Amino acid sequence: MGLKTRLALARTLVWVGLQPCPEVLRELVGGLCAGRADVIVLVQPDAGADDLLLGYRTGLQAADGRAILGLATAAWLARRARADLVAADAGVAPVRAHEYALTLAVATQLAELERVLDDVNVDAVVVTPDLVDRAVALAPPTEVDSKPWFAQADSLGQARALVEAGARRLALPTIVSQSQLGMSPRQLVDAYRGTLADTWRAEMEQVTFTTLHRGHQTLPRTLAAGTLEVEDADLSPSTGHRERGPDDHW
Repeated sequence: MGLKTRLALARTLVWVGLQPCPEVLRELVGGLCAGRADVIVLVQPDAGADDLLLGYRTGLQAADGRAILGLATAAWLARRARADLVAADAGVAPVRAHEYALTLAVATQLAELERVLDDVNVDAVVVTPDLVDRAVALAPPTEVDSKPWFAQADSLGQARALVEAGARRLALPTIVSQSQLGMSPRQLVDAYRGTLADTWRAEMEQVTFTTLHRGHQTLPRTLAAGTLEVEDADLSPSTGHRERGPDDHW
């Protein structure tokens, strides 16, 4: 399943700090993937290049193709890591780290939202809670040609309110340390996905069907029969690795 297809089917995005050491990051990413996180973006503004490269390599190994792994960093470093997704503020020119990579813009103002939704070089958007109503109007999630956007939620309560307002994809709070969670990473993602489950079953069937069709995927058995249990359908790829050359850096 290609990266753009997987992005179109995504429901949850998780921001993740580098953690105290690679072993802790590996455990965290593995737990998030077990909870079916769709997109994981490593973000650590104060980290050095070597630490970010090591973190991306660690996260990539831990995810093992189960989630799209991205970086929020400078263009040159994202290219050096060959990150599958590069996240940046909406005011920064989008950057693809390799030919098939994705771009993600974070919009905090209406003018930014309008611009990045129209920008063909931006594949997905994260919006602040105050922009959800406008995002719903400009890019209705139930329309198959709408650009995917994630509503930034700082708590489960806020996530529920944003879903009621029309959001169908959520960006979870940044995980600086596992000790902040109060639950396992898997439970955290499960909880946020749970706020989306009913609306995906009720409203997103056509989006899922069309996305899978465009991606030339083998359709789930329930879809071939004419119905689709979206929450229960296993849409995860069996593998997501790209072959990396000997000159790739981490």
